[in-house]
Amino acid sequence: MSGMIADTVEIGRLTDVRMSFHLMGLHVREVGSRWTYPSHEHPMYELHWMIEGDMKMIIGGQIYDQKKGDLLFIRPGIIHSCKSAGSHGFTYFCMHFSVADSAFSKELERHQATCYEASSPLVKELAPFLTDLCNLATENRSRSLSAAKSMKVYAAVFELLGTLVEQLSQTDNVVLTKKELLAGRIAENIEASIRSSLLHGQMEDSERKFVQDIAESLKLSPSHVNRIFQQVYGKAPRKYMSEILLSEAQRLLLQTDLSIDHIAMLLGYKTSAHFSRQFKRWAAMTPSECRRSAEREGGD
Repeated sequence: MSGMIADTVEIGRLTDVRMSFHLMGLHVREVGSRWTYPSHEHPMYELHWMIEGDMKMIIGGQIYDQKKGDLLFIRPGIIHSCKSAGSHGFTYFCMHFSVADSAFSKELERHQATCYEASSPLVKELAPFLTDLCNLATENRSRSLSAAKSMKVYAAVFELLGTLVEQLSQTDNVVLTKKELLAGRIAENIEASIRSSLLHGQMEDSERKFVQDIAESLKLSPSHVNRIFQQVYGKAPRKYMSEILLSEAQRLLLQTDLSIDHIAMLLGYKTSAHFSRQFKRWAAMTPSECRRSAEREGGD
């Protein structure tokens, strides 16, 4: 056996992947010339692609005239509304997503452009995957997906998101500052802390002292960790941690048939009651309400 090990040569390796991903509100819709959607916001990223016609979208107080092939990229927490801009209505594709991954989040937050015209390199690269998702959506007439169709959706979405980040990273050569590099290390430590806590079923205990542990590992004060992270990510480390846990909880609630008690145990909570209270603080609804709301059509 030792001889077999000695004779092997590793010629490549990919890192282990554990990503908490949430996709909702993926749909194709045709609307009339009088159609409007009121001002609203949500905690997820949104991609809005115009298939036919013209639309007027107001995002964060700025007006965008979206024409055929144009893509709007709306970030979490930004108030937006839309209405038809032509006499014949329009057809659009929309999807909402969140991904708890520090490298991915840094790329999305570093580039603040909202509107990408159909002729832009980014839209040209994304168009095949957007088209695939449109076709998958129009082929599906039920609220549920078969296992095979789900895999096709996941594959197209991850191709889309991988290409999105790749294209954003090429729009300019952004040099990370020391502050941004440090914030990235803090984010990586938060994610590692969550993985370790979930593995050992100690999430409740970790919530209380994870910032202090991260500060000690980086030889910084907890206040400095909080300040740097807030400046770069626009949120406190604890909120970032909560968003990752919420995303993982939503994934388990919406993509599995596990009981709430079982999900609470998997997430490291000692009781389902504590998990339910925490979930309601995060999402303004209970885990049961989250499951019921998933039966209704989500998104814009």
